[in-house]
Amino acid sequence: MKVKSIKDAIHGYIRLEEPFWKIIDTAEFQRLKWIEQTSYRVLYPSARHDRFIHSIGVYHLGQKAIQGFLNNCDDKDAEIVKKYKYSFLLACLLHDIGHAPFSHTCENLFSYKEKINNKNSKINKELLAEIKSHLDDPAYHVFEKDYFSLIMKNPPAPHEIMSSIITCRKFGDYNKFFESENINSLNLDLIVRSIIGCCYSYKRTDDEDKRLELGIKNCLIRLLNSSTVDVDKLDYIARDTQMSGYDSIVLDNKRLLDNVCIVDNDGIYYPAFGKGALSVLNNVVIAKNSQAKWIINHPVVIYEAYLLCKAIGISLANSGLRNTDNVVLSSDEIINFIFSSASLSKEGHQYFGGKFRLLSDVEILNLMKSHMEYSVVSEYFSRDERKSPVWKSSEEFLYCLDSNEDKAAEVAEYMAPLINFFNNVDDITDLRQIDSKILLDDSLNERQDKETVQNLINVLLEYHPDTSYVILPAKNTFYARIDADKLYIRFGNVSQNYTTYKKLEGEDKGALDKRYSFFYLYSSKKIDPKKFLEYLYDKAHSNIIYVP
Repeated sequence: MKVKSIKDAIHGYIRLEEPFWKIIDTAEFQRLKWIEQTSYRVLYPSARHDRFIHSIGVYHLGQKAIQGFLNNCDDKDAEIVKKYKYSFLLACLLHDIGHAPFSHTCENLFSYKEKINNKNSKINKELLAEIKSHLDDPAYHVFEKDYFSLIMKNPPAPHEIMSSIITCRKFGDYNKFFESENINSLNLDLIVRSIIGCCYSYKRTDDEDKRLELGIKNCLIRLLNSSTVDVDKLDYIARDTQMSGYDSIVLDNKRLLDNVCIVDNDGIYYPAFGKGALSVLNNVVIAKNSQAKWIINHPVVIYEAYLLCKAIGISLANSGLRNTDNVVLSSDEIINFIFSSASLSKEGHQYFGGKFRLLSDVEILNLMKSHMEYSVVSEYFSRDERKSPVWKSSEEFLYCLDSNEDKAAEVAEYMAPLINFFNNVDDITDLRQIDSKILLDDSLNERQDKETVQNLINVLLEYHPDTSYVILPAKNTFYARIDADKLYIRFGNVSQNYTTYKKLEGEDKGALDKRYSFFYLYSSKKIDPKKFLEYLYDKAHSNIIYVP
């Protein structure tokens, strides 16, 4: 089989067999070059990487994981791994093919005003219709049962569902690339399950051969999408930190994936890592924690995502988009029209006067530029118009309150109704901010706690009448949400010699996690954080507002 090599800044040379590079060359995959990987550029301008190279990186690590499996399992297990090798690698390559513009900032627009755990939501019905058209009835009913169980317990992300929908629709084309190389073993059921993290259900009492095959398929699923360590996490942790320039621990992915193996836990199979990978696993957790605290939860990054979402919302609502019958669509209809599987395709989604096709960051930015008259859009494009965080970390917040956790908890509880009011809004076109205009907001008048919320607004305006504020929830603890009960370490050469790696280092689960809900406050005027928080504490202490 012909092979191409590409040079990657993170992994070095990546070898691509012909069917995979042909898929990469398709328009739907090329679209990922214009989907930014992160929202970190506001903090680290060099973080200009995209979903395109991340997807190829995950494919590369998937190759390493498969090789690790084959080196560390017995002949019977190896035959099953080989059988599903190409299905797993294709899932690795396609796991993000349905990502929305601006990645996670916009992905919830795929299920706008709907819950993923609702069986009848539009996006769930669309996926089930697609998978049903490819599976026979028994296989489909098993998939449906497992999928409904998944969305009730741990719903997949909207982009994972959308990636699965696109994969189903393009599967016939993709499969031809493999058939031309005499590879006829692609399993769409396993591919989709790997993308969304939906394991096969089976019982310890099932036939041994059936348990083994389903168990190894579940190991492959968990190696791509899991609550522990998988090739997706390994790529984005390394790529996001290195491309941003943020100094973090270097992950020895080769050592880690060389130690991939399988354990049998009382008839249930899980991917595991040999004892030689312990130090790397520990570094994965430390790197994930560090990324969460100092990048993902940085106040500037949080505000960037908020501002972008609101700027997109107001631009969409005022776009005047018309359907093919020349009827103006409502703001909700516009969002559902643009953020759809049809808009991500090469064929596109027809509207009056044009098409949205291969939707990416570019189209959304162009749309926003047409609505610069709105302050939130102008603020997004103009750094000098942006509000600034009054405090820049949970540590500074606590320090400004004399490092007294009781004071911090009291302030957070006092502000909770206001935080809830501003952040429980489904409509992204809602542009409320804390200033005098909120007095006229009809949505405030409909709330039972409107007097409490208005009192808190007045407290902020009393401190600085000429400013406006945005208040956003954040986190005051940071730890990799890795399920230690499912992270298996194998000692020796038999699958029964294992333990779960429960003592992960680098976790920051301190007492503050239980004491109060942390938040950031952004202001259009420069404010001294210590004086301001002392002011809020005096208000809270003298006029406690009951929070049910």
